[in-house]
Amino acid sequence: MKLPPRGSRARRRRAPASRSRSSPPRASDETAPDHEARLEAVMETAADGVVLLDEGGAIASANSAAARLFGYERAELAGMDLSLLLPEFRGAGAALDVEARRKDGSSFPAEVTVDALHAAGGGPLVAVIRDVSERRKAEALLQELQNELIYARRLTTMGELASALAHEINQPFAAVATYVRTARWLLQRKPEPKASDVEDILDRASAQVMRAGEIIRHLREFVTRGESVKTVERLSALVEEAHGLAFVGARQAGVRVTIRAEAANDYVLADRIQIQQVVVNLMRNAVEAMKICAKRELVLSTSLVAANLVRLDVIDTGHGFSEEARATLFEPFKSGKANGMGVGLSISRSIVEAHDGRIWAEPNPDGGAIFRITLPLVELGSDR
Repeated sequence: MKLPPRGSRARRRRAPASRSRSSPPRASDETAPDHEARLEAVMETAADGVVLLDEGGAIASANSAAARLFGYERAELAGMDLSLLLPEFRGAGAALDVEARRKDGSSFPAEVTVDALHAAGGGPLVAVIRDVSERRKAEALLQELQNELIYARRLTTMGELASALAHEINQPFAAVATYVRTARWLLQRKPEPKASDVEDILDRASAQVMRAGEIIRHLREFVTRGESVKTVERLSALVEEAHGLAFVGARQAGVRVTIRAEAANDYVLADRIQIQQVVVNLMRNAVEAMKICAKRELVLSTSLVAANLVRLDVIDTGHGFSEEARATLFEPFKSGKANGMGVGLSISRSIVEAHDGRIWAEPNPDGGAIFRITLPLVELGSDR
């Protein structure tokens, strides 16, 4: 059914006066023009754009909000194919997020719901169109603020590890100085030393320089601000790299760290730096929790828990947590540390969930805590 244009004779036509004037009107006796007028009045009360479509997909009628939304006069919309306004429109169904096109050629993000006008189905369709430009801006701003918070937390983490990291970087350079002095001493000896002896010492010095370079490279990557980019990575490799940063504090605290890579396939689609940030945060929390404990053991384990799911377990032998604390572990500004801000675990959860994963905590049966993270596996060669 295609509704005639507003104001036409067909719309002003009255039904034959076959009813008695004394009989009250029944709902089933409502004339087509009366029904259309009532429908139009309802459409006009809507803040969103509303258009009626005939069975061919052409616009039969539109409310004023729709006209304003697309920059047309209402009369111009009558008879227009909806695909001119919504190029991605594919028919009735659930709410769709599409790009809508205005009369001047500009576009805007829209949420569109298309359904049958009558409950029985068939006949005309009604499309409700909402401009979500402001919502998208708000979502983008929220994402930007969250990225800033994640970055700020990384800087805070590096600040807290600064002393230990300085010591870690100083070690290979001190070793290089020792090797160079030894090589010089050998070269000054009489008789002249074997070339292989000097080469061996210089190789050791070179290895220490490379070690220092790796530490600095990891630090630079960890604190570099950049767009979140997800690539296919091995979860076990990310854990190894994160361990290289966090192990500094663990070793100074007398913590024994064990890494178990039990999953043959642990490829995930991940922002490498952000996942490392989560692992570093969990490791540092574990080290902190074991400071006053006699047994200080930390296990990082990756394993396959389903055909399409890999899990990372961070297991410590610290003081654990109460059931009450467990309920709020991942809430912002809830901290079990005397000087903690309570944002580390909250940020970690946001990062994991942004990777379509899940993070939770359990008590360690042997004493301490277990933090588990699951991430979906990605097939190698995937287009994602």
